[in-house]
Amino acid sequence: MAKLNILVVDDAAFIRDLVKKAVKEIYPGCTLHEAINGRKATAIMNSNEIHVVLCDWEMPEMSGLEVLQWMRSDERYKKTPFMMITSRGERDHVVKAVTAGVSDYIGKPFTRDNFTAKLSKMVYRHHKVKPGGAGGSSNPVNDSASVLTGGKAAQPAAKVQQDMGGASVLMGQSAAKSAPPAAPEAPAASSAPSAASVKVGKGNKAKAVASVRFGSGGSVKLVIKDISLQELVGVFRREGSLPGLLETVVVDIMLGEEQDEVARINGYIRTLQAQEAHPEAQTIQTVIRYVDDDPEKLAILSKFIARVR
Repeated sequence: MAKLNILVVDDAAFIRDLVKKAVKEIYPGCTLHEAINGRKATAIMNSNEIHVVLCDWEMPEMSGLEVLQWMRSDERYKKTPFMMITSRGERDHVVKAVTAGVSDYIGKPFTRDNFTAKLSKMVYRHHKVKPGGAGGSSNPVNDSASVLTGGKAAQPAAKVQQDMGGASVLMGQSAAKSAPPAAPEAPAASSAPSAASVKVGKGNKAKAVASVRFGSGGSVKLVIKDISLQELVGVFRREGSLPGLLETVVVDIMLGEEQDEVARINGYIRTLQAQEAHPEAQTIQTVIRYVDDDPEKLAILSKFIARVR
């Protein structure tokens, strides 16, 4: 194949830019197409021959799952490699994607290394095309922030992506044979301390608590000091390595006594500030800027803000 045509689909421009940058670094000769939702993605596939699709799950108008189902029902795209990129890592979501014919699956937030490793394996498996040119898979940069900045990031304390070892148990051996070799489960529970153990400082009353997953690995309980529809300010207890500036995150916002309404808000770290005046400071304040435009997520976020303010 002389040139790959790769389609990136996500309603968040920030995530699209991260993905496009990483793709161009390992496949510098490819042609990139992008779409902000599933309907635009199918329109692009109707007017172009697309060889690889990298698609978000939760999007307005037409979800990533619906795009995948449309592709597998179309003779042109029955075997086209499709990677689902999503902040939903629950097993039932993984099973739905596998049943619909997903080629691979990666959860947000992700590291550059994890993403490019999965992408290069998927592309080689289907098209026998290897990464080439500067910025290939041997590049040591390993976090999503470095895709934007080009800087060298610290080694992650832990990885949040895991192999989906239980697919055959849930789906039966026959279905499992067609499943992708690796996909993430829900991230492990955070070892961060409870909200009560994090001090927010004088005059800064805590409003609520949210769970935050970092692109470089691990998660924390964040005590929210202020929150809006654009960003939130909160503090967390430092555990191991600190995340980096511009690092991607997913903020899990849950509503209801049964936590039946969940918004997994994609964002990035805009600031980090130690709350103690010494290098070993344990309490860290951060500002997280959202990058999602999904109306359903923003509706849940609005309810959450109204409840805690």
